[in-house]
Amino acid sequence: MSLKKNTSNGFTLIEMVIAMTILALVVTVLYLAFSTAGRIWSRQQIKGGRGEHEAALARLLSDDLQSLVPYSFSWEKGQGFFFALSPKALFYTTTSGYGARQRSAEGLYFACCYLQESEEKEGYALYLVKEMGPKNFLIEALWDFIQGPEKSLAVNEVLSEASLLILDGLTEASFAVVGDPEKLNLPEGEIDEGALIERGVTRNWSRKTLPENILFRYENSEIGKRNLLLALEPPPELPKKTDEKKK
Repeated sequence: MSLKKNTSNGFTLIEMVIAMTILALVVTVLYLAFSTAGRIWSRQQIKGGRGEHEAALARLLSDDLQSLVPYSFSWEKGQGFFFALSPKALFYTTTSGYGARQRSAEGLYFACCYLQESEEKEGYALYLVKEMGPKNFLIEALWDFIQGPEKSLAVNEVLSEASLLILDGLTEASFAVVGDPEKLNLPEGEIDEGALIERGVTRNWSRKTLPENILFRYENSEIGKRNLLLALEPPPELPKKTDEKKK
């Protein structure tokens, strides 16, 4: 009689451990690969989104100031000119409806771009208020703004509700009047001495004293510094229409 050795078709404990170890290594490698790809994709999406916002900002400000309309108004508190500029705010009137909540084929748009500390991210955020026609709350905001040049723009509830967030997460940002565009370092970098004629100044303007160029300079940790040169191109004649005694 011959004895036959019993054999098993299953795996031994050592084989199972080796197989599980190899599987764990493969899963780890795949996880790291997909995780890295995901982070790269996310960064590209963030940069792409921010790039789109920056392109929209450049188009908005360029279109608006190239379609600038010098506008004088008269109301219960006095007479004024709807244009003001400080490092943290810019008031103007334009025929461009890009970015307005309501738009029509023809019309005047009264706008205010202002910087304020961001509520969601560290640093500053740029907001836009743009309304068709001379709204009372915008004229009130402009009037208070030019009465106290040393103060920041007072953003009340009405102005805040009408505001559209344009760009946030800015570590530094400011508007300035350009004296010599050739001394600017565009689109990024430091500003050469003598390029800007005013720093930290808010004052009254008239059609005869409007600046030819404005600089919007901003930066954050992702994109670095940006210098956006904006040319003002008002029409040759001052509009005759004024706003009488707005309440």
